[in-house]
Amino acid sequence: MRSGGFVHVRICSSLSLLLLMACGDESLDALEEEAADCPEGSPMRLGEAPSASLLLNAYYLQEEAAVDLREGKAESPVVEEVLAKAAAIGAWGLRTNGFNDAASKRGMSTIQVEPGVYDEASLRGLDWVLTRAAHHEVKLVLPLGNFWDAYGGTRQYVQWAGLPEAREGDPRFFTERQVITLYKQYITFLLSRTNSFDGIRYGEHPAVLGWELLNEPRGVGLDRGGEAMRAWVDEIAAVVKAQAPGQRVGTGEEGFDTSFEGYDAAFWSGMPAASLFDASTSFRGNTASPLIDFGSAHFYPEFWGVPRERTARSGAHWIAEHAALARELGKPFFLGEFGLRNHDGFSLDERRALYRGWLRCAWRVGVGGIAPWMFAPDARPDAWDEFTFYYRDGTQPADPVNRYTDLFIEAAGRAGTR
Repeated sequence: MRSGGFVHVRICSSLSLLLLMACGDESLDALEEEAADCPEGSPMRLGEAPSASLLLNAYYLQEEAAVDLREGKAESPVVEEVLAKAAAIGAWGLRTNGFNDAASKRGMSTIQVEPGVYDEASLRGLDWVLTRAAHHEVKLVLPLGNFWDAYGGTRQYVQWAGLPEAREGDPRFFTERQVITLYKQYITFLLSRTNSFDGIRYGEHPAVLGWELLNEPRGVGLDRGGEAMRAWVDEIAAVVKAQAPGQRVGTGEEGFDTSFEGYDAAFWSGMPAASLFDASTSFRGNTASPLIDFGSAHFYPEFWGVPRERTARSGAHWIAEHAALARELGKPFFLGEFGLRNHDGFSLDERRALYRGWLRCAWRVGVGGIAPWMFAPDARPDAWDEFTFYYRDGTQPADPVNRYTDLFIEAAGRAGTR
């Protein structure tokens, strides 16, 4: 394996300032090249979107819109800011929540306050997001629920079903009939809803690029072969397809698998991240479902225990290998989230080199889309999320306060050029 930029940094540590600066640039170039070291692949497309389309994650739009509309505002300033800036960056779309089951947000933005009981004012928030996205010509990828506790999550559905000792990521969400019935009920209701602002049914709305069955479903507590998760994928995807037959469906998963089959075993087996391939859920198996239209994965190497010196190449492997598996199944691949911490990790220059490389890798491989986590409006403090980036009012894209916006503009311009 090549050393990337890390050897250069150590060698340069004893040289003069001018040589140190030169070596630093060289090390960043090496880091970027390693992150971009992916094989060529034929371009894949998410519907009408160009190959390697840029999307941004902005999960909070429904919540912002619901609160503003409930207060009698004529529009939601944050929604307008984010959509306008996404369009200015050249992003093809945004990935944002299509759910809100949070007990703590009832009367503010919660959509489903009890099983089958919906808050119309909160639903109008999601109506508004769809309507304004169409106005700005920005498409949406919408997860329908969350594995984690944020905004309700799997725990909330297990509690609603009356099962004891519900917990975050509860595996009974995927197997217990009463829980599955409640989730299907919500999906059927939502996708059959007619938008109160534009009169268009959700299952036919032109702003929708795709639906995701769940944000980051994991197989913890399920069978080792991934059969239970695949059965859940088939059943829930069938409900989405019934209500939105012309729209695309993805799983929303992180890309974990049940074995090294189809992946570079020699690369992955030598590090802690090998556990990603013993996950009781299979990217290969889930993506093979005839009811799934695109492969889904995320990438957070710091959270997953990837050693620092292997971060660049791990991203290249993750993108290229998942894209190849999806392509074999005749489907595009969507890297729905990726990110490196803003603090206590790589420097900004190192993160920029890695992001630039992974964006180039995605373009070379021909992924359907790639979506960094996460785009923040100006009013959100920097500490709100450890992966935030901005396009702050009155700044140029390359201003360091924005972190990566110039890189994303470059990537958006490159999309579809192969």
